[in-house]
Amino acid sequence: MKIKFVIVAVLVLVASACYAAPADYAVGTCLPKLHSYSTISAAVAAVPSGSIVEVCPGTYAEQVTISKPLTLEGITSDNSAQAIIAIPSGGLSGSGLVAQVTVTAGPVNITNITVDGTNNNLNGNATLAGIYYYPGSSGTIKFVTTQFQLNAGNGLGILANGGELTIENCSIHDFDFAGIEMNDYAPSIVNENYVNVASATGLVTGIIVENAGSFTGNTISGPGNSIDSQGIVVDSEGATVMNNTFTNWLYAIVDYAGAKYTANTIRNTGVGILLGASGATVDSNVITQAVFDGIEFGCSTNSAKGNTLNNMAVGIDGIPESVTSTNTYYNVQEVRNNCGAPTKAAPPMPLARVQPKSL
Repeated sequence: MKIKFVIVAVLVLVASACYAAPADYAVGTCLPKLHSYSTISAAVAAVPSGSIVEVCPGTYAEQVTISKPLTLEGITSDNSAQAIIAIPSGGLSGSGLVAQVTVTAGPVNITNITVDGTNNNLNGNATLAGIYYYPGSSGTIKFVTTQFQLNAGNGLGILANGGELTIENCSIHDFDFAGIEMNDYAPSIVNENYVNVASATGLVTGIIVENAGSFTGNTISGPGNSIDSQGIVVDSEGATVMNNTFTNWLYAIVDYAGAKYTANTIRNTGVGILLGASGATVDSNVITQAVFDGIEFGCSTNSAKGNTLNNMAVGIDGIPESVTSTNTYYNVQEVRNNCGAPTKAAPPMPLARVQPKSL
């Protein structure tokens, strides 16, 4: 029995030595018991991979590059829970694509951080991203705010060219190109975010999707149905867009790949859903108050059923004559308009630009 006890004890000690819990480090002075750094950049450069970097409330005027797996999280201290990454004095440096936070590794998880692009001084000469996940990177972004990524039509809140990425419960507002662009071709999750660009005066898009994944429960608000704008543009047949709310867009949903659109709520648009490719599934959506069309087929072959369409000029437009579409209509001037037939409503031309001008 003594020999067995010794063996077990040795095994426990060996296991403990092999396992090391992630160490915590601090940025700022609110956690005096932790090893602390004065800037986020210094911390993420110095700590070991897998560390947790806890950021005290305050404003950190710097460009940050994270090149190892770690967690960066803002914390609550002294009655505040806001850690802001702001523009350095003199503006941002770089050309082509310039990001306030660049992630080149994975997984890198970012929580409770505000990224503010005010006074970036790029003047439209580069693409501005609040947070940029580089090709090959991955991670989770939760409870993050990006704001004022304004750059002559080239500002994005979050740009992802990496691997698998989860974006949840974030607030993304006041950008002038796109709130979120998923450009990584790996399955991702974009759920329960608030995307608002009510102040835009030119072409703007809420979310751009070029990868498979789940896009669920987001609230996506635009500048109005008379401004060139798109709530979500989807160019991946593996995307599922479900239970989102779109308001105040010229186009709420634009599909170029034949993806799935289910149980979304769409209000005050020019066109509710534009289908630019065959194979899409459009089920159980509620579209209210469209100046032109509820669902525009563009003469492509798609499935649309169980949708509720209320208060618009044409319920379903440009639909091939052979396609059956069973929906519920209220206060619709023309329920169905087949492909090639004259229409009472002439929707504007589809919007084409889904990349910043400088990329």
